[in-house]
Amino acid sequence: MCDQTNPKITGRKETTNRIRDFDGNIILEIGQEEYTVRHPDKSITHHRLNENIRLVCGTLWNASMMGKIFIGICPQCREPSLFNGGTHGIVAMNRAKLCVDCGILCCPRHRKLHEGQWRCLKHHRLHRLKRLSRPIFFERKEG
Repeated sequence: MCDQTNPKITGRKETTNRIRDFDGNIILEIGQEEYTVRHPDKSITHHRLNENIRLVCGTLWNASMMGKIFIGICPQCREPSLFNGGTHGIVAMNRAKLCVDCGILCCPRHRKLHEGQWRCLKHHRLHRLKRLSRPIFFERKEG
């Protein structure tokens, strides 16, 4: 005889999304689970469980936001430094900018704005060095 007092899961769907870098290595696997429960009183409830992560720009993101919040990878966040071993580097595209010199995607932490143009930290330093050294090697003539 069937037990009529316990709810029963009638449908289950699990989804895993993989985010890969340019070389095809998996940066992140994030899952989503959906299931339907039939209760003894014949009512049905639908449940959805999502895993959330914090992006490097501070935005909370989960797989159900794909298509609503677009994401990209900041290569500078992925590189290990003296202070940390690198992060996943995933940034929301509405918070990312492209470097005008090299074209890489930069998160808010790895870019600088100068004269209306965004540059990665490497090219910002080079641009600043050129600007500071120009008066040493060149003379301005008006005439």
